[in-house]
Amino acid sequence: MFRPKTYLNKLLLSSMIANFLLLPCAYAGLNKWVDEKGQIHYGDRVPSKYLSKEHSQLNEQGVILRTNKALKTEKELSVEEATRRTKAAEDKKRLIKARKQALRDRVLLDTFTTESDLSLARDARIEAIDSQISLAETLIKNDEKKLSNVKVRIDTIEKSGRVAPENLHKEVISVGRQIQNNYAFIEDKTNERDEILKTFKQDVKRFLQLKKEKREMQEKQQRE
Repeated sequence: MFRPKTYLNKLLLSSMIANFLLLPCAYAGLNKWVDEKGQIHYGDRVPSKYLSKEHSQLNEQGVILRTNKALKTEKELSVEEATRRTKAAEDKKRLIKARKQALRDRVLLDTFTTESDLSLARDARIEAIDSQISLAETLIKNDEKKLSNVKVRIDTIEKSGRVAPENLHKEVISVGRQIQNNYAFIEDKTNERDEILKTFKQDVKRFLQLKKEKREMQEKQQRE
């Protein structure tokens, strides 16, 4: 005998089961992955060729429990490593720079009391360098005169039809080298002089800033 109510219940149950089956993620212990065509797949196991790709594990309700990220290629790993090394090198440089600055700050505060002290120290260093440059210039003048005399002797001897002694030629080379060395020395000392003046300006600026910070700190402590 046909029973409408029983038939409707069975029909409803069949519909619910069909809908349930249409949702692959409703199965317990399922895995979800995407193939090379972009199609989504579900299954108990992820095929080996997709294990290196991104895939997820689902619970009974189809909620993602864990997602395994795609393995990185050698190129990506190489770029990551290069980036890491670059960052580490930059961090190290910043740390070294900060330590040097901290040491320099301590020297400024411990060594000098006023800006005038800095100026005196600068002037003393500049004076010493100027003296060295002046001495080198004097040596160059003397050597150039000596070199000129030796060359005249050689020229005189050769014009008389004789062969100039070997020691005179060696002296020309030796004196010429001394002149070149002294010119190089003057260039180095001139650069050093310029660097001292540049550093002095930076030191004065930093010194005044440190003194101001120290004064403000003391005033703050007094107010507290």
